[in-house]
Amino acid sequence: MSERWIWPGAERGPARLLDELAARGFSVLRGDASLAPEEAARAPWSFAERLLGARPRLVERQPIKAVPGGRSFAASSAAAPLHTDSQSFAGAPPAVQIMACVRPAERGGESLLLDGWALLAAVERADPELFRALFTVYRRIPFVFGDVFGPTVSLRDGALALTHAPVAPPGDAIAARLARFVEASRREVIELALGPADLLVVDNRRMLHGRRAFEGGAREFVRLLVWMEAPLPSPPAYRALAAQVAEAASRRVAGAPEATRRRLGLGAPAPPEARRRLGVVLEMLRGVPPGVLAARERIPEPELYRLRDAALAAAEAALAEGAAGGDDGALAEAIGRMGRG
Repeated sequence: MSERWIWPGAERGPARLLDELAARGFSVLRGDASLAPEEAARAPWSFAERLLGARPRLVERQPIKAVPGGRSFAASSAAAPLHTDSQSFAGAPPAVQIMACVRPAERGGESLLLDGWALLAAVERADPELFRALFTVYRRIPFVFGDVFGPTVSLRDGALALTHAPVAPPGDAIAARLARFVEASRREVIELALGPADLLVVDNRRMLHGRRAFEGGAREFVRLLVWMEAPLPSPPAYRALAAQVAEAASRRVAGAPEATRRRLGLGAPAPPEARRRLGVVLEMLRGVPPGVLAARERIPEPELYRLRDAALAAAEAALAEGAAGGDDGALAEAIGRMGRG
């Protein structure tokens, strides 16, 4: 069991947490009353900001509890193979996964972690051809929440991210070869038995995570997926290689629709001011009082309402045109074009 630490308060807590995420990709801690699992469920945005010391761009909350007929790992008691959570916002997976333990299982249910950067280093030493392919080969990586298109390791919204599905799809030789390395790394897997009120915080773009099967005890967690403005640290050499690959790939699909490029991780970055305005709109939509936002951002309240209406109108138009997600056929065509080089 990894060393669990006690939250020292808002002045020192976030810095220690970020240091641990940078050093080893995860941290286990016991929070105060403001960081209880019930608070994660009740006010996920405030919870994430308090824990990480910065306002998140987006927070997704989900209960992790077995239910009759549950199809996903989150809703079943089955073992969950090692994987990343790769739902996308602004072209990138969540930076941080927070698991707040409400109640552990009576038997089993331990959390499993494997360091993706260490895994890549092992691949680089033993199979340089596969290592290169993990950065350069664009392909479909299937998940329950929707497929991800791109290399296993890539830049997503300016941050280095590793994408790994829980099950290798048939016919994907790269996924099958990587799965053998994951299997060979079983001795490196970290097993954590979390107790009530424990928090497990994970660098989701670096670490693979999973779970042992469990029985009894009505195991329940609150999971928060958090997108942050500032990326967590990543190996400079891997980042440089991913940037080089992305630059070449972007030229090859220069004529593709922006929605297609975005799903490939090659979309044009949003201007900083546009990102800031979208953040303010998202805060309005989650219930932050307009007066508070107007004072903090120095934006007149009428302008806040105009920004909200503009953002929702743009979203509505994109959804009406069917362009928001990018067409899978166009994605397959773009990947084929890159493969022909």
